[in-house]
Amino acid sequence: MTRPSGTRAKRSGASWPGRTAPDRAAVTLGVASLVSAVFTFTNGDPWQMVEMPAAAVAVALALGAPACLGGLLGRALLVRAVGGAFLVAALVMLVELVFGTDWIGGDASTLSLWAGLGMGLLAAGLAPRDI
Repeated sequence: MTRPSGTRAKRSGASWPGRTAPDRAAVTLGVASLVSAVFTFTNGDPWQMVEMPAAAVAVALALGAPACLGGLLGRALLVRAVGGAFLVAALVMLVELVFGTDWIGGDASTLSLWAGLGMGLLAAGLAPRDI
């Protein structure tokens, strides 16, 4: 279905009027990143699901806020950029695990969290905005 030139797609979303599904997904993933910082305070099973040392908390907060902002403002480029940054952080974690360095200090659970957030944000940023 084509729209006349210069018109915007009708935004759906009864649960969050005015936002597309990819925008809502970006905000949700950004909030998940911000909430993941609480794993730094947990101790022992089953609550310590993700290893979050101080440097990892800084990454989660520094990238979670712009992910939320990108979703709230409907800026797909910002969402894609933050998704790429999460994937770079996951790659740094992989290099850290392989070579035994300690730049960030997380473990494979941190890598998994950031890889998932990065792929999700990239998918949200690349999704068509008229859905």
